[in-house]
Amino acid sequence: MVKYTLIILLNFLALHGFSQKNHPVSWKIDSVEIAPLTYKVQLHATVKAPYHIYPQNSSGGGLGMPTEITFADDPNVEFVGKVEEKGLADTEGKRVPYYKQGVTFSQVIRLKSDKAVSLAIKLRYMACNDQMCLPPSSKQFTLMINGEDTGEQTADIADESITKIVTLRDYEDFEMADIEGNTVSSKDITRNSKYTFIDFWASWCAPCRVQGRALIPLYNKYQATGFEVIGVSLDTKADAWKKAIQQDGYTWTNLGDLKGFDSPMVKKYNIVAIPRNFIVDSKGTVVAQDLHGTALEAKLKELFGH
Repeated sequence: MVKYTLIILLNFLALHGFSQKNHPVSWKIDSVEIAPLTYKVQLHATVKAPYHIYPQNSSGGGLGMPTEITFADDPNVEFVGKVEEKGLADTEGKRVPYYKQGVTFSQVIRLKSDKAVSLAIKLRYMACNDQMCLPPSSKQFTLMINGEDTGEQTADIADESITKIVTLRDYEDFEMADIEGNTVSSKDITRNSKYTFIDFWASWCAPCRVQGRALIPLYNKYQATGFEVIGVSLDTKADAWKKAIQQDGYTWTNLGDLKGFDSPMVKKYNIVAIPRNFIVDSKGTVVAQDLHGTALEAKLKELFGH
């Protein structure tokens, strides 16, 4: 098999220079005493343009991974109501599909005694822009409540989930299960097609879905002349994955191992954001990468001559 090494420079990441110390989302955590032994715990997210994060109950037609906030149980803590949220640029009570500038999540707690509490909190969220989604971020930390120093405390939580821009390794044939659970070998598709478009996506990735739907007419146009598509899903929930395929009408080969960004495929190809894609010919040579829209249409016209 002919192999072609690609130096992938993600234009979006390179443009904004994100690194381990420069993620688009940063957090500030504090607790404020609002009544005797009653505190409001606040998690303030600041989001750099052009990124956004999602509400706790994100729907958006199945797009956007919801922000999850989990508080550990403590015998001295009573949780009052549910976690509330308020976007920085939103009016009171307005429901939005995502938060562009930032958001504050707050939870009221009541202590059963005046004993100090070390409250353990876990965050899980995702940052996206109109072109891509970064891997889900998870943070665990503790906040001292009713400590000796003060009734109000602040902690800055940096997000270091983004790795530096890396080299995409040589293309290699792979095997993965389809939506029916049958193992499919990529070489059975690539070697019997002139060109194969391999697309890394997920049901919760809005930019992926937009690009996937735009790919459909191109697939229909060139399939008869030797164009195939392999969709590699980074979903972890089979139902969401299958529902997205049905809703958007992806009739090409759809594969996934339900391991998300922990998939060996992700590690093999150093996928640091999605959507990602590349085109290989029948010999396994990569001829293009990260194309969509008019750029993809132009490349296919060049490859197929019409």
